[in-house]
Amino acid sequence: MIDQHLISLAIALQHIDKEVPRLQAWGLRAASVLAAGGRLIACGSGTGAEQAGHLVTELGAAEDDRPPLAVATVPPGLDADSYCRPGDVLLCLSAAGADAGIASAAATAGELGVLTWALTGPAPNALAAACADAICVDAAVTSTVEEVHLAALHILCAALNSAVRDAIRAGRWMPV
Repeated sequence: MIDQHLISLAIALQHIDKEVPRLQAWGLRAASVLAAGGRLIACGSGTGAEQAGHLVTELGAAEDDRPPLAVATVPPGLDADSYCRPGDVLLCLSAAGADAGIASAAATAGELGVLTWALTGPAPNALAAACADAICVDAAVTSTVEEVHLAALHILCAALNSAVRDAIRAGRWMPV
C-alpha cells in the first residue's frame, strides 16, 4: 500500500516537473503584482483551503532580507468580489477541480480584472476552465494531488521570494 502510494507520487511529481517553468513564471508575475501594490490572494476548499493558508503564512511573514508581502486568503464560500480588486492575483486550489464555489469565485475575480491561476486535480475541470491559467495534476488519488500541490506552492514561493529579493537589492522594490 505505502509502496504504491510512493510510486504514484513519484510519477505525479515527474509529470509536474514540466510545469516548473510555469510556476517560476507565476512567481515572477506575482512579485511584479506585489511591487505594483497588488495582492496575492489564495483560496481553496478542504485541504486546498489549508494549503492556501500555508501559502499566505509563508509569504505574509518577514523572512531574512524580505519584508512581509501583501497576501490574503478568501474564506471558503465568500464572494471573490468582496476580497479581490483589479490588479490582484487569485490562486485557487482544489484537488478535484470540481468545486463550483471556487470556480465561480475565480470567474467573478477574472471579470473584475484579477489575474486568476489554479492548481487542480486532473483536467478537464470547472476550476481550470474558470481561470486564466491552470496547472492540473494528473493523479487518481486526491492525497497525491494535494502532495504535488504543496510542492508546487513551494516552487512558486521560491521564485517569488527570489524576484522580490532581486528587486530589493536593485532598489526597485517599493510597493504602492
